[in-house]
Amino acid sequence: MFQFVYHNIAQVFKAAFSLTKSAEETVAIIGALENDYHGVFEKSAIKKAARFQGVQQVFINDPFANLMGRDTNHFERTSNKYYFILTGLYDDIIDQKLISEKELDELFDDPINANAAIFETKLLVDIHLNLLKRVKNITEYKATLSKVHQAQKDSLKQFDLNSSKEEILDITLRKGGYSLLMCRHYIDLPLSNELNEAWYQLGGIIQLTNDLYDIHKDLQEGICTLPNSIKNIEDIELLYKNLVTKFFEGLSNLPFDQHKIKTLKIKLSAIPAFGFLAIKNLWKINNQYKGLPNLKTIPRKDLIIDMEKPINRLKLIQEAYKVYKNN
Repeated sequence: MFQFVYHNIAQVFKAAFSLTKSAEETVAIIGALENDYHGVFEKSAIKKAARFQGVQQVFINDPFANLMGRDTNHFERTSNKYYFILTGLYDDIIDQKLISEKELDELFDDPINANAAIFETKLLVDIHLNLLKRVKNITEYKATLSKVHQAQKDSLKQFDLNSSKEEILDITLRKGGYSLLMCRHYIDLPLSNELNEAWYQLGGIIQLTNDLYDIHKDLQEGICTLPNSIKNIEDIELLYKNLVTKFFEGLSNLPFDQHKIKTLKIKLSAIPAFGFLAIKNLWKINNQYKGLPNLKTIPRKDLIIDMEKPINRLKLIQEAYKVYKNN
């Protein structure tokens, strides 16, 4: 219990002292890119990149780097910032249909010779080429990038109500898994299939957790996810538990000192705790209606978990401790 409390308090303090500075550095990079490329980022993309790269840095990247007895260095942190900027551009290009799918494929297949005619595509290509220079295993990195891109294209099936639950699960795990695995390449970690698998599995858990928190938004946008289309609450709870158990079992097999692995488990326990908190909220709805209703009929306020409330933060800590003790 002491170690759990100690490491989690240390992470909270670390986040409190580093997130603002990290966000400011990201915004400064984006500002310089806007000046150099004579364009403007979407405000939502700036906000998302500035916020989430720092959160991932503290709660995922550094804990994995701690296996090597250190935090991530400036070079690695900068690479991670560029990746989040890249994903923001990528999302804008897809969401706004700035270019065709074929043209987007060409940008990744042959970035040097691709026709990048607008601000977003020029910058996408240049950041992509820059990141290629910053990773050690270029072949493996390109393979991961290709799988991320394919998963994003396959995610269009989530607008099709006839897509099977198996298809949705596969897309969810690949989209989240390969996206996070990309970030593993920006950190100088040992070559290890077990390590790659850990990042991939954690990414899948994070994507499913995001879907649990975005039920209302996804329903409004016509996106079919497992959480917003389930009929039986037990099914999603069992699926989530199995994914978390498999992930933590995999951590035990990492080629590192077991004491460091134990610390890693403590530091990562809050991530699936968010998901279990959301599932408990679905249980509350399930019990209130004596079964899960059509979630489109549920008010937004009942589907949203306000993590600014102290009571919900306390519940998160309790769930994180359960995750750690059970795995």
